[in-house]
Amino acid sequence: MKFSMDSPVFNIADQITDLLVAGFLWLVFSAPVITIGPASAALYYTVVKVVRRKRETVTKSFLYAFRLNLWQGIGLTILYLAYGIVLVLFMNFVRFGESGLNPYIVVLAGIMIVAPFLFTLPYIFPVLSRFQFKISGLLQYALHMSIRHFITTGVLLVMLLGICFFIYLFPFFLGILPGIYAYGASFLIERVLKGYLSAEREKYGDENGLPWYLE
Repeated sequence: MKFSMDSPVFNIADQITDLLVAGFLWLVFSAPVITIGPASAALYYTVVKVVRRKRETVTKSFLYAFRLNLWQGIGLTILYLAYGIVLVLFMNFVRFGESGLNPYIVVLAGIMIVAPFLFTLPYIFPVLSRFQFKISGLLQYALHMSIRHFITTGVLLVMLLGICFFIYLFPFFLGILPGIYAYGASFLIERVLKGYLSAEREKYGDENGLPWYLE
């Protein structure tokens, strides 16, 4: 029996291999911690371009996107880490503090603090991988997407938190599951991004000159 290189079996095997390589690259480039942002943007960029669109190679696409988004990605990483520290301090204040505040006010304040952090998290690095804006503009895009597509945001958050919890239980999968999450989440996120890319598509008069993500 002869097997064609274009058969579904080989295509699936290629996709799995590419996801494993992309996940490994994400793990290596995330090691300094402050580079988790650009590594995550590069992972999403690579998964969509290489695994789903079959353009270029994993290593070439990952390194390109990592370099392109390095400094903004680091800035976003530091911002989200600082935000996370504030959340931890707030939770400790609520848990151990004797503030005498109305508990309803405390809960409302907690929701106001947590919501922007959680809602923008599934979108911010895919947005970084696709748009060249200032950090404030990237955050505005991510927040707008999260609110406008609230149901999609909920699904993405469940997926993300589920992956994080599984990695917490089984750290061995740290280099594998991020790529799988990026692949699964891309089917939802790309539909959201499509509506925001229509204006950019109009800038190109020639259909043959479109960037890969606008085709």
